[in-house]
Amino acid sequence: MASTARSRKTKADVIGAGDFPCGPCEADGQVKLALGYCQFCHHYLCRTCFAYHHNLGKAHVLLDRDTMPRELQTPAHNLDPLLETCAEHKHKLLELYCKGHDEVCCVICATAKHKNCDYVYIPDFTDTLSSPPNEECSHVLKLMQALIGQLELVKGESSKRLKDMERQRRDFAMSVRKYRKEIDVVLEQLEKQVLSGMKQVIEINSSDLNTNIAKCDAALDNLRTTYKKAEIAMGADSVNTVFTQAKISQRQVQRNTVVLKDVRDTSVNVEVKFDENYDILKTLRKTKMFGKVSVTREPVRFETGSHDDVNLKSAKASGQNGPLKKADENKNEKVVSK
Repeated sequence: MASTARSRKTKADVIGAGDFPCGPCEADGQVKLALGYCQFCHHYLCRTCFAYHHNLGKAHVLLDRDTMPRELQTPAHNLDPLLETCAEHKHKLLELYCKGHDEVCCVICATAKHKNCDYVYIPDFTDTLSSPPNEECSHVLKLMQALIGQLELVKGESSKRLKDMERQRRDFAMSVRKYRKEIDVVLEQLEKQVLSGMKQVIEINSSDLNTNIAKCDAALDNLRTTYKKAEIAMGADSVNTVFTQAKISQRQVQRNTVVLKDVRDTSVNVEVKFDENYDILKTLRKTKMFGKVSVTREPVRFETGSHDDVNLKSAKASGQNGPLKKADENKNEKVVSK
């Protein structure tokens, strides 16, 4: 590894007088002898890079070692260097222009996507323009400004729709709860109705039972009082008292025997229970859904600016190269105009 590192320190280690290093390899920190030259890239190429350039398309005109320039070629346009890098290949500059697709690209993109296209080196193409591309750039800036305005409008409208969706969610939930309460109110009314019926039955039968209990209490009081008096009379020596109490007691027995018979005849064993209305439960079980989600869709009508739509439409109607025209094309137009 150390010997390899030392071999890359100076060109003199591998490059002799009159030789040139490979441009791409030199950019990667390696020193390799150039055996060819690409007129499109303005780079001297080693054996590997030279073979690779055969696959880059017809724009890359290759010269072998015998025909390649013997003086160090300095790429033109140093006063106007290419600075923008490829979005896909960050380490490559955007240095090519594809006429067919009207877009700029790097060498890797040209090889992969534009191999069969008519593309040129950007500085070479801009040299053929009759006027700077400021007019086209200004036009594109207007289009971008209009597009930004439209996107901001759509974004704002979408944000409103998003808030409206949240409102609809709350309203939907409130509607469901309201409907549930309405059902609960109906069920509560039915519940109160059956409870009221049960209460009436209980009150009526409770009243009859309380009446019988009161009759029994009165009869028991009379009989117990009379029984004590008769028992006391039996211990006395008064025949008249015993006779009188015997007759009173006999009368009480007759009267309360009637009370006993009346209570027994009016006594009823009442059992109150709840019989469910299975139709309600059956109907609920048969119901497949509490309700349904109804959705209505319609296109959103966006309000547009006075010139935004015109600018956006003009982008579609404009040609690929916009106001850019080659100098020779302008000359041809002038000749025709004469």
